[in-house]
Amino acid sequence: MTDPIVITVATNKGGAGKTTTAVHVAAGLARAGRRVLLVDLDKQGHCATFLGRDPAPRLYDLLVRERDLADLIAEARPHLHLLASNSETLLAQDFARLRNAQADLLEHALVRKAVGYDYLVFDTPPQGLLQECALYSTDRLVIPVPVDYPGMDGAAQFVQVVQSIQVREHLPPPVRWFVPMFVDLRTSESKYNLRLLQERFGDQVSTPIPVRTRMREAIAEGKTIFEYAPGEDIAALYAALCTLLEAAHG
Repeated sequence: MTDPIVITVATNKGGAGKTTTAVHVAAGLARAGRRVLLVDLDKQGHCATFLGRDPAPRLYDLLVRERDLADLIAEARPHLHLLASNSETLLAQDFARLRNAQADLLEHALVRKAVGYDYLVFDTPPQGLLQECALYSTDRLVIPVPVDYPGMDGAAQFVQVVQSIQVREHLPPPVRWFVPMFVDLRTSESKYNLRLLQERFGDQVSTPIPVRTRMREAIAEGKTIFEYAPGEDIAALYAALCTLLEAAHG
């Protein structure tokens, strides 16, 4: 049986829409009938919160206590399983560092054990060993980019981080997309920065994700936008991103 395709949602800035994007990529693929494991690598544990589930220290149990993966995952939705995280994840990262863990930590501890899944989706912290390990294992890289100055600057810096890992570990570049986030085309800042992003990265830029109150409401209810407001344009846009990821080769 083949390993799952690994999708990593990452950038080096907090508040960039990583968890929103990771949850909706995972949920969108699951709604299309794919078997998906969503893995929360961030100590905040927001994947569980966004899906209305308990953020138990499952990742900690996997990496530190070396418990079986099958005993730690929870069914979040049909076809969608979750390996949750909480503040103990930071301890797991420190423990791994003390054991001189390498960039292939998640490849051995998780990816090769995720039998029966079509996709494994990583939601990552803004920095640190676990983010690096996810980047090491990834086949597809999704980079959320808020279309403001800090977001644009962060994206440029993060590309350099990814490239340095590729060079050091002798990795081929993953298929990647930049996802413009919190876009409001009524503002000159959004329009200007969106144009800059498209000029720099061309067809690697996905359809922009706009600011929508309904998304905030969905998150507060522990639901995806597909469940809370399936008729909203933002639901269709995330579904389109999933289609893009499925069509990718590399």
